[in-house]
Amino acid sequence: MIAKRAASSNSLERALELLEILERTPGGLRNADLSRALTIPKSTCSYILTRLERKGYVLRDPTSQSYKIGLTTVALAHGALREIGLRSMAEPALYRLTTETGLSAGIGVLERGHVLLIDRVEGSRFVDRAAQDAAFASSHARPRRMLPDYRAREQRDIGRELPAHSTALGKVLLAFLPRPERLEWLAQAGLARRTPRTIVSKSKLLSELEAVRTQGFAMADQEAYLGVRALSAPILDSSGTVRAAVSVNGHPAESAWEDIPALIRLVKAAAQNISDRTNL
Repeated sequence: MIAKRAASSNSLERALELLEILERTPGGLRNADLSRALTIPKSTCSYILTRLERKGYVLRDPTSQSYKIGLTTVALAHGALREIGLRSMAEPALYRLTTETGLSAGIGVLERGHVLLIDRVEGSRFVDRAAQDAAFASSHARPRRMLPDYRAREQRDIGRELPAHSTALGKVLLAFLPRPERLEWLAQAGLARRTPRTIVSKSKLLSELEAVRTQGFAMADQEAYLGVRALSAPILDSSGTVRAAVSVNGHPAESAWEDIPALIRLVKAAAQNISDRTNL
């Protein structure tokens, strides 16, 4: 009985790891690739994939025989996001921010050491650029081109995990952790350099997080993605604990960045509005 339980546990862990690998791999992977990545026999990997495919957690491309994430995972993610009541409370403030600034706005929470983006509203300039790109794609007169500040989908998807150390949302969420938790995160974190501007020194990051706690907002200037600047402020629950953060982001050339003090006031006001609505 104990051996059977251990086998079931191992299969579950492998299935979860398999799904995580597929989530990180656009285009999917074949059974042989996955078995090598998991260091398990192809027959075992095939058994797990068959079970997952039957339930809709993975899909198999009949041409390439590659497996991809299935739509059942989307339904689960939607259910999880629905349980985060903060989204409905935050939406009016996000739309107001995009209207007032022209920038994109979003909210995030800290999950397993990363920022989980739980809602996002695109700014007017971003929407205009996306429309231009769509027009180029459908035009026979000129070739399709991606505009320099057009962010890829994987940078914007709701439910996407973002790095904590190089995003404004992440800096706020880390800064307002209890000090022991913040130091533990820093001790375990790998501060990957994502752009030439990324802070990769733990002492420098700790110093910046202390400043964020004092000033009540954080900025990240092209530290996670080139061409993206962001400003974030904390969202508090009824006990005064920071549970989430709201941010605006866009290209550094956006006119909204010409008056940063005014932008700080707007983002802080949005954070306060969401905090008040959440704690009614």
